[in-house]
Formats: sequence, structure tokens, C-alpha cells
Amino acid sequence: AKRPGAGYLLIALLLISLGLIWVDGSGAKSSKSNTAWVPGGMENGPASSLQALRHAILFLTGPVYSLAQSPYSVAVTVSDITADRQSLLQQRDELNAQLLRMQEAQLRVGYLQAENARLRQLLGSKAQLPSQATIAEIIGVPPDPQRAAVILDKGETDGIAPGHAVVDARGLMGQVTEVSGNISWVLLISDRNHAIPARINRTGVRMIVGGIGSADRLVVEDLPVSTDLREGDLIETSGLGGRFPVGYPVGLVSSVESTESSSYLQASITPSAALLKVGHVLIIPPPMQEKAPELEQRIDVNEGES
Repeated sequence: AKRPGAGYLLIALLLISLGLIWVDGSGAKSSKSNTAWVPGGMENGPASSLQALRHAILFLTGPVYSLAQSPYSVAVTVSDITADRQSLLQQRDELNAQLLRMQEAQLRVGYLQAENARLRQLLGSKAQLPSQATIAEIIGVPPDPQRAAVILDKGETDGIAPGHAVVDARGLMGQVTEVSGNISWVLLISDRNHAIPARINRTGVRMIVGGIGSADRLVVEDLPVSTDLREGDLIETSGLGGRFPVGYPVGLVSSVESTESSSYLQASITPSAALLKVGHVLIIPPPMQEKAPELEQRIDVNEGES
């Protein structure tokens, strides 16, 4: 059942609302038309009282409104902070990736500079080599641990044959022992089965230098104890046997010893060539093979004149 006073209460509230609207409107009009100053800074009348009441209500409800808005403000602030943090993290990742690319490029530049220096050394050596010298690159090492050898990327198609000498920018490395179409195998001077006809650069005394399986040590074989050999002497190829060109550095004498029980010197040599490094080398044909085309040309000339 409806309450009998509900309708009257609604009518009363409507009348009060209309009255307040009228008072507020009339107060606004009077404030525009009347410019007289009233002591105390406030105008008299219902409109001024209503205006004061409105200001008081707004003053009291202001903190409540701010408090109600605070969750939204905090949410917006947290969202901005999160977005800024994600943006910073993304920028950090991009900068780290860029730094890694730059470091990789720097490493590549260092490698290319070192490779360029090695090639310049080889080209400087090639200027003093026979015209048939071939530049090759070390591409592998045979799997046999008892064998000191390397594999080059040049073979029969490049004019390489067994017996060709191999040098780097510092000295003699070894000789070609096997070839295929595009690959050749080189026995290093440090191999146990390798021997080099050599001589002392200072005196010209001939000797045989052999490998013992160590990349940093060679030995002198059967050199009489009376031989003038000193530490620091340069040992070079003698050219005997026609296999190695004359005058290429083999190594420096690192130690010389003699004993009363032996009639031969015990001498060690440190190889000049970098036997354990990879890179580019030069393949040199035997001296007799280099002279063969010139000899054939002279024969043809003599036959033509006769």
C-alpha cells in the first residue's frame, strides 16, 4: 500500500526546488544590474545566502571529490610509469643489440686489418720470389697426430706438384707431398720425416736440419763438433738437391752443446716460419723447374739460327 504522505512530500520538494531556482535566477540578474558596494563584501538577500551556502557545500565536498578521483589519478600515474619503464627497457635492448653489432663489426675490422698486413708481407716476399710463385691459403690439418702437415686450397689445376716448397712471410714452412685437383698436402719442416739441406748464413757451412715433431724446435743432424756454430746464427736453405730455393730462412740457433762422448754437436733451432698459424702462404716451384722454360726458349732460338 502506498503511503498517503508520499505525494504531498513530492509536491513540497518540487515547490522548494522551483523556489530555489527562482531565487538563484533573480539573484544572478540583480548581481548584474546592481553594482553598489555592500559593507562586508556580501550582498543582502536570499540570493546571497544561497550563494554562500553553495560555496560552503563546495568547500566541504571538495576533499571528498579529490578522494574519489584519487584512484583514477593513481591508475593514470602508474600506467604512465609502466609505459615509461617498458619504453626504457625496449630502448635498452635496442642499444644492447646495436652495441653487439658494432663490437662484431669492430672485431671483423681487426681481423681484416691483420689479414691485410699478412697479405702485404706475402706480397713483399713475392717480389723477391720466382715468377711462378702461387699464393695459397691453409684450409685444414690432417687428422693424423703423428704427422706435421697442413692442407692448402691449391692443387693440380693451379700448377701445383709434389716437391714444391711452401713459405710464409718469415721463412720456410715445408714442401708439397700430395696433390689433387684443387687441394694439396704440405709436409711441415717440423715433421719427424722431414730434412732440409741448409747452411749457416754467417759462415756458409752446410748441414742437415731435421724435424722432431715439435712446432717450435728443429735439430741439426750429424754436424761435427769442430764446426763454428753459435747461438743466434741464422740457418737458411742451401739450395742443394734442387728441391728448395737457396737463401730462405729456416730458423735461428737457440742452443749449441758438445759432449766428450760424441763427435757431433747437439744444436737446436727455432723455426722462422709460423708453423701453427693459419693464413696465406706461397708455393714455390723447384729452382730447376723455374729455369726449364728459359732453357727451352734458348734451345728453340739456337735451332732457329742454325
